[in-house]
Amino acid sequence: MGAEAYQTPSGDLAPSGEQTKGWNGFRRCLPALRLATSRGSAVGLQLLVQVVVGALAGSAGLGVLQLFMSWSSMLAEVLGQGLPTHSMRRVAVLYPRGDTDKIALILKRATRRILGAAVLLILSGVAFSVIGLFDAQKVLESDSILVVMAVFIGAPLFAWQRLWAETLKAVDAPLVAVTLENLLIPLVALVFCSVYWAFGWPLNTLTLLVAGVSGFAATWLGLVGSVSKRIDLNSKVSHGERKLFDEELCSLWLSGVLSIVFLHLPFLVLPWYANTSDIGIYAVAHKLVNVATTLLILLGAVFGPAFARAAGHKNRRELWRLLWKTQVISTAIFVPITATLLLSSGPLSTVFNVDGRLLMSYLLILSLGHLVNSITGLSGVLLNMSGGARLELGALCLSLFLALSITPVVGANYGAIGLAWLFSITIIFKNVVSYLLAIRYLKTVGEVL
Repeated sequence: MGAEAYQTPSGDLAPSGEQTKGWNGFRRCLPALRLATSRGSAVGLQLLVQVVVGALAGSAGLGVLQLFMSWSSMLAEVLGQGLPTHSMRRVAVLYPRGDTDKIALILKRATRRILGAAVLLILSGVAFSVIGLFDAQKVLESDSILVVMAVFIGAPLFAWQRLWAETLKAVDAPLVAVTLENLLIPLVALVFCSVYWAFGWPLNTLTLLVAGVSGFAATWLGLVGSVSKRIDLNSKVSHGERKLFDEELCSLWLSGVLSIVFLHLPFLVLPWYANTSDIGIYAVAHKLVNVATTLLILLGAVFGPAFARAAGHKNRRELWRLLWKTQVISTAIFVPITATLLLSSGPLSTVFNVDGRLLMSYLLILSLGHLVNSITGLSGVLLNMSGGARLELGALCLSLFLALSITPVVGANYGAIGLAWLFSITIIFKNVVSYLLAIRYLKTVGEVL
């Protein structure tokens, strides 16, 4: 009968060999599909939050929320000290061995280190205020003091959130981690908005900031609860190996901070050389291209721990295979989504009420940069997870230095469109350098992994 279907004793048709292969292939794709669905839902919720907040609090409310989120995420990288990435790398190796006591110890020490940095930050802010380096009267008369206080509270929570999310990804639960860290924050914000809309209360600055801090807190607690189901966090071990945090921690820390600066660089520079209209169109193009790039970020949740395990087992061949796999998957995801965006630039310009030709130009320029990003795969993640964090840090430093050195000339002579080309070329340069460094690392340093 060969591969034909046959009848089981109950009379049901059993699947043929080809059907079984197809079903197995589909099952292998299910984790990736679930991750993409989770992240896609988060993007939709985030857009919905912007629509709702804009309707209830106007552009000022959107500005306050964006300011809080941006500064909290950047400050969280500083407070995090590279510990989230370091945790993923260590836990991904320790968890399969069943060494949960050491994992619990790493998490406890990392949590205390982040808390210590946060306390130092708050005390420094108080000291600056006392000695008069801040114009306290001016700050108190605006919403700035509320934003600053919210950031000081939210940033440590966000740093802890990242620590536990990266740990959860490393214990083979990337879907849970991605779902919690991406969905809870917008859901909490929508709950606040719904309550205030139902009672007819004004959605003011304080409420928006409380919603943001509450979202961080809820996400952190949810992640802690999920990790505790997989690891005994009540371990009595309080002392362990002294070198829980190795010498690469500093490189991971600086890489994380510079990556955030690299991500936000256009919006740090554009206000000096472009008008608000051009910045707005660029922001729309940036957000649309991010629909594809954020899906690529999901690959880090899966392949980050895989890189760490392969390095831990000194399996250089597996590292090569994983890097190549990320290149194929990244390109397969990015190309069709971006092509759809480019073909739809006309209708999209109508939806966002912006100049269609400019939007098309920005989309094309940014897409070229991120196309190379997808083609080179997760080379930076490979370096960070396998002991080459200093190389990735070097690539980031060199790219930022070149971009910032050229920015004044390009901005003064060519405005926003010139800067868009500069940012795109910088993305290309950084990713090509990271890829070449990863290849060299696997050929040389990788021999002694």
